Amino acid sequence: MKLASTLTWITRGFALIGLIAIVGYVSQNLFYSYTTSTSTSSFGGYPEMAVMELQMNEDEVSIRSSAPNTLLYDEAIAAEVDQKIIKTGTLDLVIDQAEESILSITTLTEGQGGYVQSSSLREHEDGTKSGYIIVRVPADTFESSLEELKAMALVVERETTSAEDVTENYIDLSARLKNAQVQEARYVEILDIATTVEEILQIEQALGNIRGYIESLTGQLQYLDSLTGFSTITINLSEEPVLTIGGKEFRPGTTVKEAAQAVVAIAQWLVIAIIWIVIIGIGIGIPLSLLGWLGWKLVRSIRQRMNR
Repeated sequence: MKLASTLTWITRGFALIGLIAIVGYVSQNLFYSYTTSTSTSSFGGYPEMAVMELQMNEDEVSIRSSAPNTLLYDEAIAAEVDQKIIKTGTLDLVIDQAEESILSITTLTEGQGGYVQSSSLREHEDGTKSGYIIVRVPADTFESSLEELKAMALVVERETTSAEDVTENYIDLSARLKNAQVQEARYVEILDIATTVEEILQIEQALGNIRGYIESLTGQLQYLDSLTGFSTITINLSEEPVLTIGGKEFRPGTTVKEAAQAVVAIAQWLVIAIIWIVIIGIGIGIPLSLLGWLGWKLVRSIRQRMNR
């Protein structure tokens, strides 16, 4: 009985040890998967390593990384970075000849130091053409380019503009790039003193990741520089319909534009006339009225005295 009881307890002990080993193995794998997933992100397709450190002890090399949840700010970088604003505009223009307008817009854009990004034209059943042209012009010529483009149109049907300030994002990317470059230099230094194959492989992997991250940040900064340095203007073009009556061309759109300009001119003339009337009435009419009233009072007073 004693031998059987002893064997039972020994069996239970081995079973308990095995259970503990299984639980420990599963827990270790789950913890490794969790830490691996939380130490990387999809920022530019590379792991987030703005705060990454290599810690070297006498026996091993360990790698730590953590991803910040907020924008980074560097005062030195902020002092050097000018305000970064992305300007975009859209114009819907009614024009006389679409092909000639595209050539004129291209000439204007290139003269401003910009370029044509894309363009397209199509012809309709009634013979008129429509299309679009997207141009990139230097940011400092954005407003003047819009005015010159509108001057080419018979009618400006719609105009929209927008401006997005991306200065904070630019500073954030620049700060991350600066930190990443410091980390790259640190990895190179540590690689020179690594002794084991495992250490060298770990550091080389981290170095490859940080260099990929640097390339991603550099590309994003260059893209922002392009967006802020050159503004985008999309011009939608449509030819004015032409009606032929009695062998003569009749352009309704031009007639509407001329009529609208006439209405504006008449309204301006009326406003100017009202301003003149008001100013003359106040500046001259009131004094003249006062003098007339005083003269009438004087004449009336003289007549009353003569009647006595």
